This record gives sequence, structure tokens and C-alpha cells, in this order.
Amino acid sequence: MSERPEPNEQKDLYALWRQLYDANEKVWSQATGEFMESQAFAQWQGRMLETFLAFQKTWKDSATAQLQAANIPTRDDIARLGELILGLEEKIDQLADRVGAADRRPPPPPPRPRGKPQKSSPRRAR
Repeated sequence: MSERPEPNEQKDLYALWRQLYDANEKVWSQATGEFMESQAFAQWQGRMLETFLAFQKTWKDSATAQLQAANIPTRDDIARLGELILGLEEKIDQLADRVGAADRRPPPPPPRPRGKPQKSSPRRAR
């Protein structure tokens, strides 16, 4: 039969593993920190960003071409439509304000007739 380690031996193995882990983590942390502060890392990161942006532009152009070929509106088309709708809503609000202001004003007096002045009719006495 196989022998099981004693509980004290297990604690020692865990403590040994923990010490190994801590030492290893410290070395790797220091090495990666130094690498990330280097000029080489900054250049590599810049190239990766440029590559990703080029890929993203190619993907967007391809998706736009496919949507246009299928006669489906793109995100830009929908955004332009949204801007037009907002512009229309703003104009409607302005018109509503003008109409509301016109309703609050008293009506203008009727225009005076041009031509011969009319004689006033005598009033009847009651």
C-alpha cells in the first residue's frame, strides 16, 4: 500500500510551493516591468496598434461594401438619418413655439377701408 503523507508534511509542501510561487512571481514581475518600460516594447505596441487599425478599416470597408451591395443601410446611413430626424424635430419645435406665441397675441385691428369715408348711420334712441 502507498503511504499517505502526514498532515505536517503536507503543510510543509504547501509552504514550499508558496515560497517557490512567490519567488517566481517576483522575478517575472520585475522582468515584464522592465520590458514594458523599454523603447522596444513601445515600438512593438505601436506596430500592433497600426496593424489592428488597418485590419479594422479593411473589415469596415468590406462590411460597408457588402451592405451596400445588398441594399441594406449602413451604420453611417442610419446615423445620418438620425441627424435629419433631430433637425426636423427641432424645426417642428420652433414652429410650434411661433404658433403658440401668435395665439397669445391679441388679433391685429382690422385694416381701415380705403376710398371714400362712409357716413355713420344714426343711432336709434330707445
